[in-house]
Amino acid sequence: MSESAVNNNDSVSFGDAMKKALRLGGTLFAVTAVTGLILGFVEHFTSQAIMKTELEARNAAFRNVIPDGNKFNPVDVIAGEETVTGVQKAENDSGLVGWCVSVSSKGYGGALNFVVGITKDGTVKAINILNHSETPGLGAKSTEPEFYEQFNDKSALPLKVVKGAANNPDEISAISGATITSSAVTNGVNAAVEYWNKNLKGAE
Repeated sequence: MSESAVNNNDSVSFGDAMKKALRLGGTLFAVTAVTGLILGFVEHFTSQAIMKTELEARNAAFRNVIPDGNKFNPVDVIAGEETVTGVQKAENDSGLVGWCVSVSSKGYGGALNFVVGITKDGTVKAINILNHSETPGLGAKSTEPEFYEQFNDKSALPLKVVKGAANNPDEISAISGATITSSAVTNGVNAAVEYWNKNLKGAE
């Protein structure tokens, strides 16, 4: 075989290889692009669904802690505040009926996020725990009525946690084996009331 024939064969082989490589690259690019678009759409709709669920849960919590309210309008939180994460002005057709103060308090397993309902006169109407990372069977009992209903209609403030039965108006009976969680919730409620005293009391 002549040298020119060999060179021609090499050129053909190289050209075929380049074409195959380009086709493969184009196919991989197309697959990657389509996959990226699909994942983008999935993430978008998933995040939207999660946000909607969280918003619905929060709105339900507002209604739970201030039952007389039917309109809940956000109010700016004072800069530098750590525990209080949000404030909603609760109103009905007669006007202001209270405040929904969202707090994040450090528990045993992480942050406890909940809403504290405070009436116009500063009484803690109720609380509603949104999410937590507490231990099942222990700190997780903070979501059970036996514990959180202790905060209903509390006006003897600030509150303190006690082991055993709560015998005084300003006492909260700790969950057995979960004093840290009990204190975290109570501290969050006290922080919400303190914020109300400093920034919301007397407002209309």
